[in-house]
Amino acid sequence: MTDAPTTTTTTTTSRLSRLSSVLAPMAGLATVLLLAAVTTPQLYTPEVMRLVLFQIGIIGIAALGQTLVLLTGGIDLSISGAIALTSVVLAVTTNGSDDRLVTALVLSVVAGLTVGLVNGALVVLRGVPPFVATFASFVLIQGVIIAWTGGAPSGRIPDGLSWLGSGRLFDVIPVPVLVFGVLAVVVGVVLERSTAGRRLYATGLNRDAARLSGVRTGLVIGSCYVASSLLGVVAGLVNASFTGYVDAALVRSLNLDSIAAAVIGGIALTGGRGRIGNTLIGVVLLAVLLTWLIQLGAGGGAQLIVSGAVIVLAVFMQGRRLRIPGTTAGKKGQQ
Repeated sequence: MTDAPTTTTTTTTSRLSRLSSVLAPMAGLATVLLLAAVTTPQLYTPEVMRLVLFQIGIIGIAALGQTLVLLTGGIDLSISGAIALTSVVLAVTTNGSDDRLVTALVLSVVAGLTVGLVNGALVVLRGVPPFVATFASFVLIQGVIIAWTGGAPSGRIPDGLSWLGSGRLFDVIPVPVLVFGVLAVVVGVVLERSTAGRRLYATGLNRDAARLSGVRTGLVIGSCYVASSLLGVVAGLVNASFTGYVDAALVRSLNLDSIAAAVIGGIALTGGRGRIGNTLIGVVLLAVLLTWLIQLGAGGGAQLIVSGAVIVLAVFMQGRRLRIPGTTAGKKGQQ
């Protein structure tokens, strides 16, 4: 028999752990906003706030794909590659003309689908560790892009796509953040309300148990890598339409940023824990933090250091929550 007081204590502790995973990033966001108000009040000007919203959009779209993969217990280091590859496909296919824009969009989706399928096949069929498989894809894509561009900004994106990156609703809200909002709702509904979402969480929590329960875990994992790459294509379309040319260096940090946003929001690197709401909080926190650093005059190196430090801190906090006495993980750690 199960001891009722023990069960109640475990349930309460679990709820407190989930609550802390939400309150911690929110407290971090409040702290950054307060520090920004003191050190860089220009952060709150309309122009800079629109930059924050754009950052939320581009990082958020990539983070949604990263979230799906992280929930399976994997990781996707090829997202920035898919984003950069999209801009190359657009530039090469259209040569800056709107006439072949539809063809370019179709080819971009095909390219993203290919990257996702390759990642999924390497991880599921060949048993390659996700880190190795997706990093190899990233390196391959970067090689293709450098061979075409010579490592310098080049090409031209059709003007007919500019609304996606530079457009504003009511001349206030950037279109990228609206795209992110719509996609976040769709992904959230799939995770919370569908059979596919339940299978994904089951796969992330315990792959062997999920397989024995009849879940086609290989299909679930492969589908998440494909979805991540396709979301990378969407982020690539947003970024390309905003910059108007091809520059892989501009999006290289999105691998780290997408992981950081998901993890600091509360998505577990071990898989099976976290919600889209966690990713949303993490995206907002990271976008504000990075924009604040820009206002302080910090370079790209400092931004990478901060992103890396944030991930380390988030993982440390997750580890502490997993060792809380009274939780299942906590009990295992005491055995």
